[in-house]
Amino acid sequence: MTKLQLVTEVHSPVETIWSVLMDPSYIPKLYPDVLTAEVDPPGRTNVGQTFHITGRAGRRKLEIFAETIEIVERKKVGTRQRPGGLFKSFESRILLEPNGKVTNVLTSFNYELSMSYLGRVFNMVLLERLVSDNLRAYSKNLKDICELLPLPP
Repeated sequence: MTKLQLVTEVHSPVETIWSVLMDPSYIPKLYPDVLTAEVDPPGRTNVGQTFHITGRAGRRKLEIFAETIEIVERKKVGTRQRPGGLFKSFESRILLEPNGKVTNVLTSFNYELSMSYLGRVFNMVLLERLVSDNLRAYSKNLKDICELLPLPP
């Protein structure tokens, strides 16, 4: 199992970050290799909501199935993998800690790739690196999106 933990200082209030985290339309903007994200039921993220995410690795399409398992308003959101797809197991936790004019975003990802899904076609070292790079980019993109200043009226 691979564990990745990141701490990102975001110069934005918790409310701004929370609104991005609760809006599934941001998923393809947060993860560079995600093409689409379908949610059921549609709308803001809530406990029990399921995700079917389509991504790419090179020219190969990959699928990820996940669900939201925990929400603590403006503090914490957790997801985990559902059967099928790229991951044998996957769990993420995002914690928000206000600290004056900034918010510390603590992100943890624990995952294991599914060998039965991937078969022998993939270079596993390369794919492991691609997944890790996407998860790291998630934190950077969340910071960038939340720190954007609105345009003047």
